[in-house]
Amino acid sequence: MNPEQTTLVDSSRLTQRFQSAVSQARDETEVAQFVDGMCAKGDWLFLRAQQRVPLPPAGKVIVLKEGMLAIDAMPATGKLQVLDFLVAGDVVSASTVLPTPGVSLRAITSASLVSLDPPAVDRTVPAHEYWTFLVAQCLNQLARVNIHQLMIGRLETEARVASFILGLALRNMRKDKPEISVALPMSRTDIANYLVINCDTLSRTMMRFCDCGLIERESRHAIRVADLDALRKKSPLASLLSAVFEKGSCRQEVSFGHGAEGNASMPLAHENLGTIPLAVSARSISRSSAAYSGASRSGW
Repeated sequence: MNPEQTTLVDSSRLTQRFQSAVSQARDETEVAQFVDGMCAKGDWLFLRAQQRVPLPPAGKVIVLKEGMLAIDAMPATGKLQVLDFLVAGDVVSASTVLPTPGVSLRAITSASLVSLDPPAVDRTVPAHEYWTFLVAQCLNQLARVNIHQLMIGRLETEARVASFILGLALRNMRKDKPEISVALPMSRTDIANYLVINCDTLSRTMMRFCDCGLIERESRHAIRVADLDALRKKSPLASLLSAVFEKGSCRQEVSFGHGAEGNASMPLAHENLGTIPLAVSARSISRSSAAYSGASRSGW
């Protein structure tokens, strides 16, 4: 079977199905007020850095309000694997995380979570807007999962690291700021586990990026992207990352607080609402996978 001709999902049908669910991008303040209203009646949970909690039970939805979480998988035998990093605004439910033994949530920084019971929604938040938010966030996270699978399954080390940094950089872009600072509150081991490389290889790759002027180190937990165009050229997934993460509007940023040093920041909690690029479907992911499978694979 020719993988280039294999269609897992019809993107036109996917677009039609979710077009009514995904609203137009809103003003940042309006979106923040919406999420605050949605979480007003939820149960709050505050986590310290490295504190671990189980996945939410079926029927529960958790919204990450502040901080960063890691989704960890610990098989009965083998090495811990970081499946995803969740930032403020992401949701956790049985539909977005495979509830298998050994999978849990771990706080990378101090974090606050809100547990909700759909469809019990505060009256200030219309039910259709509530579900719009959840659908939009889930679509965004599923796109991220697909891109992550391409990263670790098709790309060599340097391209993986470049794609990882580029994704974070695009989420932090602001029109009024030519410089792009990227907070890295996770440990070097966590990043290496996420990219499925060893720590020493990660360090050497980051040093090469510094030496060639792609990035600059701002602090222990933050870097600055010095040449975004060159970084794009390092990543075969640049177009997909841009489709998922890059926004046209100005961006607000909030600090991670205890988990990061200095003024390192990450995107506002609710930035993805209504801006999911529906064109990034299983079809485009499948075609990209087929294209990258033929790329030369030279070691670093």
